[in-house]
Amino acid sequence: MKKNFNKCRSIYSSLIYIFVLLIGAVYLSFAQSSLIEISAAVDQSVITIGDRITYTLIIKHDKNLKIEQPGPAANLGMFEIKDYEFHEPTEQEGIIVEQYDYTISVYDTGKFVIPPFPVAFFASDTSHDYQIIKSEPIDITVKSLLQAEDTDIKDIKPPLLIPANYLRLILVGGGILLLIAIVIFAIYYYRKRKKGEPLFRKEVIRPAHEIAFEELELLLRKSYINDGKFKQFFIELSDILRHYLENRFYITAMEETTTEVLESIKEIELPDDSFEKAKEVLDLSDLVKFAKYEPQQQEIDRAVELSREFISLTRLEFEPVETIKEVEENALSPDGKPDV
Repeated sequence: MKKNFNKCRSIYSSLIYIFVLLIGAVYLSFAQSSLIEISAAVDQSVITIGDRITYTLIIKHDKNLKIEQPGPAANLGMFEIKDYEFHEPTEQEGIIVEQYDYTISVYDTGKFVIPPFPVAFFASDTSHDYQIIKSEPIDITVKSLLQAEDTDIKDIKPPLLIPANYLRLILVGGGILLLIAIVIFAIYYYRKRKKGEPLFRKEVIRPAHEIAFEELELLLRKSYINDGKFKQFFIELSDILRHYLENRFYITAMEETTTEVLESIKEIELPDDSFEKAKEVLDLSDLVKFAKYEPQQQEIDRAVELSREFISLTRLEFEPVETIKEVEENALSPDGKPDV
């Protein structure tokens, strides 16, 4: 009887411990979410091509938190920023409310997405450990200005006849231009033959990883970091990685947002943790470019090293081609006779 009582008391104590942990986790989650909140909205979600809409970003945060203010060069996907307004912050019961208005437009039709807007925040003014909170994406539909009746195919107008007195002049002028072109080509050909050079230069296609490594070395030789130009440094570092993705995997990375680039990379079978390396570099680049975050030297060094590792892990390996001599030697039997 005593043994059963002790067993029940142990189970009861375990249940109480688990309940306390759950209550604590819920409380911490609620406390974290109550410190900062971000929301985004537009005044119109269906527009015609070229219309301007207002994209409003509202950030509510505890007055003890420090946030990196969004700048005028925000990444809003396919939308072009026409104007930018920052309202004076207000305080409501210890909560700071900040509002940013972007006047944006797009010059294409279809369905577009304003990507999530990242905002970095710190626990205090002296803290270097940051976290990122993002707004929800917003769908925008852009319609054409043309009506259905304007899209009907109309008959092509007949070509205008050239007057007979101008026809001869055009033919003579064309003949003279052709003769001049032939003379220039003959002189060019003679000079090339005299120097022993080929008539047309052959373009050498270099591997994508060689180009990327060369661009990385050129970037590191520049004085961006010493001059405090962190934004320019990470713009070029991000472009190097995006150019490599285009040349290596034929992803239109230069035209896509970071979210779209990462989705494209997920569709590729990459070795080891290559995806996480690229994601960390691109996320840090966005934070520096759009959130005005100033990285530490160790973060800069890590971003460069992760870029090198990602390129090395995903580069295209070339197999050496057998020469004619090697093929003939492989075709012989051990006694030196042709292997039939």
